[in-house]
Amino acid sequence: MLRLAKYVKPYLGQVLLTIALLFAQANADLALPDYLSRIVNNGIQAGGIESPLPTAIRQSQMQRVTLFLSDADSQRVLAAYTLVDSASPDYQKLLADVPGVANEPVYTLNTLSSEERAALETPVAQALLAVSTIEQAQSDPAKLAELGKAAGFDVSKLPPGTDLFGMLATLSPAMRTEIGNSMQQKFAALGDSAVKQAAVAVVKSEYTALGMNTIALQ
Repeated sequence: MLRLAKYVKPYLGQVLLTIALLFAQANADLALPDYLSRIVNNGIQAGGIESPLPTAIRQSQMQRVTLFLSDADSQRVLAAYTLVDSASPDYQKLLADVPGVANEPVYTLNTLSSEERAALETPVAQALLAVSTIEQAQSDPAKLAELGKAAGFDVSKLPPGTDLFGMLATLSPAMRTEIGNSMQQKFAALGDSAVKQAAVAVVKSEYTALGMNTIALQ
């Protein structure tokens, strides 16, 4: 992995930015992921989920989200959550509503003021969309190759099953900050409201992955 990371570092930031932000370009028909297209065409169908700030999120997903947050935002986000695992006092209580905690630790949202929530929603929404888009591209080799080509990098040179998130974690803090700044600029062009609304669909998918009853949220 280290040798591979050394090879792709000159390109990885550009590749990831292209994958995560291509849907924000003018020609959206070529770039919008399927989930975002459905949101735009059919309206937000998120069932009672009003905030892009998930009340529960898997530890593995939170680790991916923080890759796209600044150090300051990452600290604020992690401080807003409590990590619950099988040894936690609240484990059994959480298990009833969030069955996925039996499979891996889960971050649960603390009680926050409206101001605290508002301060976290935009950066978290942006990071959730970036993570979701990369996950979709990573699961579709054809789409990944197309987006890599747009970024000027031949992704066929990457070994099958390469974890882009793992490689992103090997980048220097300065390079990740640069990626984050570019991401924020692109999302700003898309519009804060649209980003938050799209992220709500990602939150619903996370709840489904955790085995939560999303119908009860309506």
